Order: sequence, then structure tokens, then C-alpha cells
Amino acid sequence: MALVFPFVCAAGGALLLTHSHALANVKEEQLAELSHIGIAILGITAGAARWLELRLPPTDRWLPGRIWPMCLLLVGLLLLLYRES
Repeated sequence: MALVFPFVCAAGGALLLTHSHALANVKEEQLAELSHIGIAILGITAGAARWLELRLPPTDRWLPGRIWPMCLLLVGLLLLLYRES
């Protein structure tokens, strides 16, 4: 059960990275996709870091254990600043 969060986090980031918008205005479409790239990359990184934290020996867990919470914090900050238009 502990691996569900890293998988969902990385899968959600991958889906956010690969989806596209079908908007009539090309400029709005490009801005929407660019705003999603940062969130997607941070989501994938958070999932990978949490998975590493769970799988590495206890002596090597300190770095991934600090990376994934920071990624989630940055995702939250990006979502607070997010605007559609």
C-alpha cells in the first residue's frame, strides 16, 4: 500500500505532461500547456523520490526524503498562483 502514492503521483504527473488542450486560440493553448509542465515535472519527481525513499536502505533515504515534500510544496505554490487566462 505504501507504493500507491508514488505511483499515483508519478502517473498523474505523466498524464498532465502528455495531455493536450483543444482550444480555438493557439496562444491560450500554449499558455495552458506551459503552465502544466512545471506541475507535471514536480509530480513525476515527487513520485520517483518517494519511491526511492521507500526502496533505498535507511542510510541513503535522506535525500529523496527531502526532495519529495519540497516538490509537493512547490506544486501547491504553483497551484496557488495558477491562472487559466
